[in-house]
Amino acid sequence: MIKRRYNFVFTVMRPFFRLYTRLAYAFQALPAPVLAEGEPALILSNHNAAVDPFFVAISFKRPIFFVASDHIFRLGLVSRVIRYLVAPIPIVKSQMDLRTLRQIRETIRDGGLVGLFPEGNRSFHGRTMFIPPSTGKLVKQLGCTVLLYRLDGGYLTSPRWALHRRKGFLQGQVVRRIDPPELASLTPEAIYQIMKEALDVDAFAWQRQKLIPYKGRHLAEGLERTLFVCPKCHSLATLTSRNDRFSCACGLSVRYTTLGFFAPCDAWSQQQEANGTFLDSVSAWDTWQRSALPDILFGPGFPAEGICLQDSQQQLVSSERASRSHVLASGQLQLFRDRLVFDSTDGQPKHEFPVLSISRMIVHGPQTLQFTTRDNQVWEVRSKAVRSAYKYLLVFHLLQQHLKGEPYGFFGI
Repeated sequence: MIKRRYNFVFTVMRPFFRLYTRLAYAFQALPAPVLAEGEPALILSNHNAAVDPFFVAISFKRPIFFVASDHIFRLGLVSRVIRYLVAPIPIVKSQMDLRTLRQIRETIRDGGLVGLFPEGNRSFHGRTMFIPPSTGKLVKQLGCTVLLYRLDGGYLTSPRWALHRRKGFLQGQVVRRIDPPELASLTPEAIYQIMKEALDVDAFAWQRQKLIPYKGRHLAEGLERTLFVCPKCHSLATLTSRNDRFSCACGLSVRYTTLGFFAPCDAWSQQQEANGTFLDSVSAWDTWQRSALPDILFGPGFPAEGICLQDSQQQLVSSERASRSHVLASGQLQLFRDRLVFDSTDGQPKHEFPVLSISRMIVHGPQTLQFTTRDNQVWEVRSKAVRSAYKYLLVFHLLQQHLKGEPYGFFGI
């Protein structure tokens, strides 16, 4: 049963959030189609910013119960307040969560609106992330009205890697409605295709046409969270950002412009631009680094027994679903070819996780690494310093495929 307080809280808070998102993000919310009182609906949206639930909610006149990462339920008093006011539905992103599916069904059965970001993760690179095909089956099973909501300009406004947001153009609207009679006539595969097409966004292809300035502070800072392979020297994790510059120890230097594209600053990059091979966007750079990683990791120049990646000043955390977290140790995170190691510097025992013992690895937030072992234990590695969790995600997948003798690729990332 949906409690009355959720309607009250939504009605009171919606004008304030509309004003805040307009002033802070220049967000424009187009009104959603009218739903009958008590009519359930599933709202599916692409995902770019931590505040996307607020953006989506502003277009509607009824409260939405969003499926949210369980880490927001491990914040003590803050989590209890969030639960009381808006009752989000928790999900552990690094494992299959059947309890989440049950809560979604119960909310729909009670006539509520459920908000879901089917990518399950914010975009690293500006393109819509992988949407599991099983989402089409879930939508079919629920059998309620489906509203496909698209956010345009979200990635350039609030890149996942960025330390500061910027303002330009950001708009949200329902781009497709599927009513129950139409839904009944569609196969899960057809629903999936409709969903993929409606929510497909390529921030940089869109920006090449719009050329809208996105102004802010220190535009390049945090880029090393996503881009960690240098296209000039092919080194890993040697890139750093400062103000609007992104550079490597080898001399590579580019400037991140207000249009969201890179401009070359060093001679090598200028030559690449003249040759037509310059990586002028986060998306292009990420596509290149994904393709280059297998040759770098398994090529003759990379040490077979050495450390692939490492970071100091890390925290190892053991997590319980939507409940609490336990900080176990502080120290150094190291990824070898066959194992992930947390080497403590505070007297705690060393923790080793064989690569093949990890069932799933994801990134939540800008840079928290989360992984689940085959005994269903959920672990997190947190860092106060800016560093890339994304690099561990990509390299880990390649190492697993290498150990299993599978073809290399980033399926589902």
